[in-house]
Amino acid sequence: MTTGDAVLPDTAAFDVLHVLALKGMAATDPLVAGARHAREDVLAELEKLRADGLATHLERRGLWRVTPEGRARHAALLDEDLTGEDLTGEDGTHEDGTDDARDRLRTGYERFLPLNDRFKELCTRWQLRDGVTNDHTDPAYDRARLDELDALHEEAVPVVDRLTAVRPRFGRYTEGLTGALTRLRGGEQQAFTGVLCDSYHDVWMELHRDLLVSLKIERETEERAGTPR
Repeated sequence: MTTGDAVLPDTAAFDVLHVLALKGMAATDPLVAGARHAREDVLAELEKLRADGLATHLERRGLWRVTPEGRARHAALLDEDLTGEDLTGEDGTHEDGTDDARDRLRTGYERFLPLNDRFKELCTRWQLRDGVTNDHTDPAYDRARLDELDALHEEAVPVVDRLTAVRPRFGRYTEGLTGALTRLRGGEQQAFTGVLCDSYHDVWMELHRDLLVSLKIERETEERAGTPR
């Protein structure tokens, strides 16, 4: 379904472009997992994006990459998605007093930031111990860090659930974080801070990027501003 040349943001086309824009460059499998549509539908949408000049495919590496034109289209569609009419209260606002989806996401983002600070510090203590690389030979030390992650996860899930209530696409982050924690508890050490393996860190960082992109916040601006009070 389209409006003129723009694909409406409730379609597979938007979901695929959104995940590709977040990742910048990715193989097909992560895009299928992120878009949460049938593989053949994701492949069809990727080919359409390529035909429209919104994505390129690096054949030798098997990677898809968003183009500058793709990022511009994504930003326009995201604006359309998040600033349109989205009201539920009798007075035209939501229970929290906000009047559009972007405002509601910002409320969730402000709850996310303190957790993000704690998560980054916890990742450092998982990777380092007493200033040197953690060799993971002390089960008691690692178990304590996992207990901390469990506690953080319990706080994070309701925050992500609030985001999911605004836009269902955020639901994949709850699934991804919970899956990584399960793998970690099963002994897969890489599932904590591993790179490009759907680790807890991988999923958390993509959630963070999604919020920044959705709210049009530059990471440098966020770092200068610090956590909202």
